[in-house]
Amino acid sequence: MVSWIGNDVVDLENSNLHGKLENHRFLKRVFTKSEQAVVARAGESDIELWCLWACKEAAFKALSKVLRTPPAFIHSAFEVSWTRMIQEGSPSIRAGNVVYEELSVPVSVDLSEGVLHAFAWTGHLNEPIKGAPPAELYHDLARLDEPGAPWSASYPELLEELTAEEQAGVHSRESAAVRIGLKASIANTINVAQDHLQVLRPRSPTGRSHPLLLLDGKPSSIDISISHHGCWIGWAFLVMGND
Repeated sequence: MVSWIGNDVVDLENSNLHGKLENHRFLKRVFTKSEQAVVARAGESDIELWCLWACKEAAFKALSKVLRTPPAFIHSAFEVSWTRMIQEGSPSIRAGNVVYEELSVPVSVDLSEGVLHAFAWTGHLNEPIKGAPPAELYHDLARLDEPGAPWSASYPELLEELTAEEQAGVHSRESAAVRIGLKASIANTINVAQDHLQVLRPRSPTGRSHPLLLLDGKPSSIDISISHHGCWIGWAFLVMGND
């Protein structure tokens, strides 16, 4: 059964990404030899590189919720293999699995308007899964400065839309914006008012844990994942039944 999710956003137009294809030290640190070969063979090597990166990030977020002790995030310890390469007629361009210490997490990547959005979901962790994301997994992307969007306000204005408990886990305008976008999407999906929802980042013995959704002040059965990079925010959530 699908139970936990992770997602990651990569703004392909962000200047911080430039030059990574030529940075051999970066490639060896982040990617396995087989992944480096995939990047080298790819027609669009920069997109291939960041597809792999985003899947590692998304899988790490999902596995951190499953394992009793969250794994140390060593990128090369999370190996991506593709089961489907999709090019035309679909925003989804890659599907595959990420393997970490014999645990397998299915992943999928969408490409649109110069941005990648990867998501991972846990199933039977010792069995590779081939196929599309489950129907219960909702995901979306938005530009941070989308005109008229509730998440496009200034940082102080965004903070006013969050409770004090939510603000404790917020560290930037992007961090506040993605929470507002996520809550708007969930409220529309399950037909509740947004003020019934809170996105908290509880503290754990190792620091802050993964974001948690509260519904009417109580932990919800909806698992969530948030991400932002450059001028994009992205989120995913998993609806496993009625709250």
